[in-house]
Amino acid sequence: MSSPDLSSFKEGGAQFSANEQELKERIASIRMLIFDWDGVFNNGFKNGSGSSHFSEIDSMGINLLRYGLYQLGGNLPRTYIISGASNASARAFAEREHFDGVYLNYKNKLDAFQRMLEKHRVKKEETAFFFDDVLDLGLAEQVGFRVFMGNGYSHAFSAFVQKKKLWDLIPARSGKDHGLRESCDFMLTALGIYDNVVEDRLNYTDVYSEYWKKRQSIPTRYQEAQ
Repeated sequence: MSSPDLSSFKEGGAQFSANEQELKERIASIRMLIFDWDGVFNNGFKNGSGSSHFSEIDSMGINLLRYGLYQLGGNLPRTYIISGASNASARAFAEREHFDGVYLNYKNKLDAFQRMLEKHRVKKEETAFFFDDVLDLGLAEQVGFRVFMGNGYSHAFSAFVQKKKLWDLIPARSGKDHGLRESCDFMLTALGIYDNVVEDRLNYTDVYSEYWKKRQSIPTRYQEAQ
């Protein structure tokens, strides 16, 4: 079954900085996914305890993307959250989804990034980063694929990111409106495997079952900077 092309995303308001073939090649090389938390999984607002929420819709998108990359390369992509704040929800989500790790309260996210690269022997060009604000820009300069969830709150900052060419994809939706799910679906569509990935999940195929068992066996490492 063939997947749709990217025209529907563009018509919906998404922006991407390369042609479909280049996007496919770059996304296919990804071996590690890194997510900021506030403004990516949510609108950035927090409750009195300092936590912020997430959506099951976005969770499914990440799971499908992880499976798609596993299906292509035969290995689970390394998956992390890096946040500049301490957030119990981020930790709980990473543990529930069996991410490789969660780094909280890291004001300089490059410190955590370097540790990840060295631990997993991944090249920085093989990493995708989903981000939304100023603390993320140093890391966005380093990675191979940048998803900027910046729509909806600051035209000045969005213009700055675009002027500095620190993005590869800007989804039409913001973090509060499931821009994360849109971005994951975009990446699978660019790879040409969206329909197959959804069908495998729907039918719980042998390949998906194998992926799921491996995913669920991942112990989530937690580290919080002082």
